[in-house]
Amino acid sequence: MTTKYDALILKNTKNWQYSDAIARKVGGDKSAIIQAITRLVEIDYLEVSTNKNKVLYKKKDTLQKEFDFLAMMETFESNQKTELNRLKQISTLMMLDGKRFRSKGIELMEHVLEEINRAYMVKSRINHQKNLSIIHTNVAEERIGKLDKYVENIMQAVMKKHKEKHAVKAIQEYFQNHTTKLEINI
Repeated sequence: MTTKYDALILKNTKNWQYSDAIARKVGGDKSAIIQAITRLVEIDYLEVSTNKNKVLYKKKDTLQKEFDFLAMMETFESNQKTELNRLKQISTLMMLDGKRFRSKGIELMEHVLEEINRAYMVKSRINHQKNLSIIHTNVAEERIGKLDKYVENIMQAVMKKHKEKHAVKAIQEYFQNHTTKLEINI
């Protein structure tokens, strides 16, 4: 999962930075950090600029435009379709004992959880902007509603995969135990 790098990336991109410099300052798996940078650009948390053959990144401190929000939602929905297709291809998330997840099930759950965490991250920023009266309340509520619907759709699909009570409970516990507290600087 790349969301563990998000806070450090945002902390280190107050000024324009190359991806190599960001990866060096954040420390850790460079490919995962670059993937996290790409995802932060997709959800409109980072600005992008080019300098000759290099790409620079900077934390975006401006209000998200409607077009950018809709583009971000398209990306979220595209990722959601990918995860839902993967969910259909896996016969079961659980092992035969019904208490543990299969490795492919865990991998899928991690991807779904990452998408949910990113949606909550955006939702948190919108709430913050609404509280500061930077964004109109109606616009904020509409966007939050779209994000909630997005999360609800993917959660329902995962929960419908299994009908057994013990499997549903295991899935619920996974999400409760692995959802990150969002302490991202907005």
